[in-house]
Amino acid sequence: MSVIRIHSGLERRGGASRVARLLCRALKALDRDVHYSCEFAESPDAPPAMLAKDVGASLSPDDILHLHATSDWSALLAGLPEKRKVVITLHDASLLSGGCVVPLNCDAFAHGCVDPCPHGFPEARALRAERLALLRRVRPVLAAPSRWMADMAESATGLPVTVIPNGIPWPEDIPRKSAARRELGIHPAARIGLFVAHGGQKAAYKSGPQWQELWQRISKQVPGSLAFAVGGDTEERQGNLLIWPYVERGVLSRLMAAADVLLYPTRADNHSMIILEAMSCALPVLSYAVGGVPEQIGNRETGLLVPPGNADAFVNAAVSLLADPVRTRQLGSNAFDQGKAKFRLERMAAGYRKLYR
Repeated sequence: MSVIRIHSGLERRGGASRVARLLCRALKALDRDVHYSCEFAESPDAPPAMLAKDVGASLSPDDILHLHATSDWSALLAGLPEKRKVVITLHDASLLSGGCVVPLNCDAFAHGCVDPCPHGFPEARALRAERLALLRRVRPVLAAPSRWMADMAESATGLPVTVIPNGIPWPEDIPRKSAARRELGIHPAARIGLFVAHGGQKAAYKSGPQWQELWQRISKQVPGSLAFAVGGDTEERQGNLLIWPYVERGVLSRLMAAADVLLYPTRADNHSMIILEAMSCALPVLSYAVGGVPEQIGNRETGLLVPPGNADAFVNAAVSLLADPVRTRQLGSNAFDQGKAKFRLERMAAGYRKLYR
């Protein structure tokens, strides 16, 4: 049986690394021989870090290399021996572009990237051509967690892309809101909004710089409301907005269980792990309808979607949810049940096992 070698850029941080590590765990539970590698170690028990250009040197002819992320796609692909079994999961568009993680509002992406790049990436056109040429040499099996990303990749590469939604461990039962609030010292009657992103208020793709302004507008219309902004590098309080740094997943899960709505004004997303974490805690999500987000959230069924970038619509929708506890509970319950059916870790692992075969 082939050895599965799963590789990511960072050991732990970021959605791609989380998916990679969860997939390792699920495959090992099925008695598959799985090895995890990364380019930047972040914990004492991390596997030995390796440079992107050296990833191919560790491969035996029968191994399956499953790539999730890297600091240098060109170096990694150029270092792969020919006729190896390679799977690539596209967690963003960096492999397909001349520099953009997501080609946000970029007409040039559809035409092969241009120089000068509208977003300032040097030699974007040549870099994109180089990466696509390397892809054609390697001929990997491509996967993406959303149809949105798959369509983008198929258009850019001419290669077929299999859609395998991200998955996470799913609890059997909905976490108890009252217990989570008691543990965190939150009043039972408070109306709680939650912003979360890696980088917190500095997370440009998640509208982090606008969180405070959005919350000020929302909270003026919802008496007794409180919000948490999680994921940055500082801890402070700005009125009824509590700013928390990065927290461990267990703490974040309790905070999600205690909250009433995840306020997620993302400007670009593929298949958000934060949304999945919220659904697993029966927390309804309010988001801009961008990228693969509509493939996760059923509008008015498991959460609310508003037009991309429409701050007024976002504020009005947030107010409507925070002012209606019965509705938020029902949306959250729906999100938990539908997410359990669609986005469990075991379902993701089964999709990749089929792809490996």
